[in-house]
Amino acid sequence: MNLNIGANIKGLRLAASMTQEQLAQKLGVSPQAVSKWESGNNMPDILLLPELSVLFGVSIDSLFDMTDDSRMERINNMLDGERFLSEEDFRNAESYLKDCREKESTTGEATLLLAELYNKRANEYHELAAPLARKALELIPGRKAAHNAVFDAENGAYQDWNYTNHHNLIDFYKKVTREHSEDIRNYFWLLDLLIADGRTVEARDYAEKMKAIEHSYHYEMYMGEICKEECNLPAALDWWKKMTEHSPEKWVVWAEYGCCMAKLCRYEEAILAYKKAMPMRPKPRFTDCEEAVAHIYEIQGNYRGAIEMRKAQLQVTCEDWTTEGEIVDSIHREIHRLEALL
Repeated sequence: MNLNIGANIKGLRLAASMTQEQLAQKLGVSPQAVSKWESGNNMPDILLLPELSVLFGVSIDSLFDMTDDSRMERINNMLDGERFLSEEDFRNAESYLKDCREKESTTGEATLLLAELYNKRANEYHELAAPLARKALELIPGRKAAHNAVFDAENGAYQDWNYTNHHNLIDFYKKVTREHSEDIRNYFWLLDLLIADGRTVEARDYAEKMKAIEHSYHYEMYMGEICKEECNLPAALDWWKKMTEHSPEKWVVWAEYGCCMAKLCRYEEAILAYKKAMPMRPKPRFTDCEEAVAHIYEIQGNYRGAIEMRKAQLQVTCEDWTTEGEIVDSIHREIHRLEALL
């Protein structure tokens, strides 16, 4: 990133027909300070950036000479680091990404970030809707619309096949898999959808195609999921055992095994698998295992155990990823929520 903010301030000042003295007066600084900014000998205090942005009618990013890669990285960090985006940040990011979609060099990354931006805003509204929907159900119990509001906000499990089947998305992923048949990762998403819809005959076919490309532990994992969906639990357990025998040195295999056990409510086996995976993880370590065990302990009513797992999750996050932002704040909120249950 080229921090050419001084030249940009000078250009914006001249475009506004403003002297250094006039700009200094509006900002409450000395003319000498403005002169040092424009000459590149100093930079304005970060607290002045919003004032400069408003004064010149530009975004804060526009005060800097930032490459497209730098600006998109900043947007990505904003999506990960903020719980709620301000309307100004959202609109600025939206406008910039729409412009980048028109440029061949940035259209792919900008399209993805724009989708993630809209998903972020949707999740924000769901978080705001959830407590309101719950309160509405308390105030008007039995109202179907209130139940629907809770489920829509919190991803409830509907039984209505018309609402829950994924045939359009499955068709899309079949197309993606055909066009990029050598990328094994495409099969993961398609298999998840087929198994969720009970389309196990098709799932078996795609599992074999995936295996032909690369025989990884995913094959045994998905074969187990297929057998479980077909109500053949002994076969499912046998496939998952084979998965751990296939790649016993991989932490993610034990994490997946824990996930399979948790879905069966075999919680003690799940906890053992997750805890086996924890010390095997390379750095930077993902915290899925701590989070999963915290969920299990909470389901069991072991709130102290859940708190300890959340604290362990926080420690790994701070050691390997970051000490600030939404990723850390969300864990603190979970700890406080659990402490209130003691």
